[in-house]
Amino acid sequence: MKIIEIYKEFRIPPNLQEHMIRVCGIINFIENHWKGEKVDWKLVKKIALLHDMGNIIKFNLDAHPEFLGTEEPNIEYWKKVQKEVIDEYGSDEEEATSQMLRKVGVDEKSIQVINDKAFGNSVGVKDSDNWHLKLLYYADLRILPFGVGTLEERLSDVRGRMPKYTSRPDFEDLVSACREIEKQIQNNLDIPVSEITSETTMFDKDMLVKLELL
Repeated sequence: MKIIEIYKEFRIPPNLQEHMIRVCGIINFIENHWKGEKVDWKLVKKIALLHDMGNIIKFNLDAHPEFLGTEEPNIEYWKKVQKEVIDEYGSDEEEATSQMLRKVGVDEKSIQVINDKAFGNSVGVKDSDNWHLKLLYYADLRILPFGVGTLEERLSDVRGRMPKYTSRPDFEDLVSACREIEKQIQNNLDIPVSEITSETTMFDKDMLVKLELL
């Protein structure tokens, strides 16, 4: 099954597709400058392209309809899709993503990597020896609502939009862990992480037409 077919089957909103494509673009860029230990790049790219499949569940379409981009005029359709996804998979976007991934045959180890990629697990990611997890997490950390940003820009975004994390007593520990993860990535690259931008990480969307999941 092709990635683009999965997007169509599960009615993934274009902005969510764009987010996952951007994450994959960062992985693709990092691969070209990697000097660390061996990584299964094909695997990391595929989980990057699928890691947020259920995230329409947490969209606040009333407060931020602009996040739909060119699909904003069709907001009522996407509200309907959101309701149907919740009715089928429940209100937990991570569990919904796991169910969707199992439906298309993604293995449990890959699903676990995706589940472990959470801001609340930043310290665990930092301490992990799983480079697939670290790479996916870091690439996701570099994505802002409308493009690639710096880590500090993303952390500022978290502070402004995600009270479920900022209200945690260990929030600063999570922030410190994110910065340490960036250092770990940097130590395995032959260029500075500042070279990771929207322009340098542009991913060829046409590749999705050919890319098979399995």
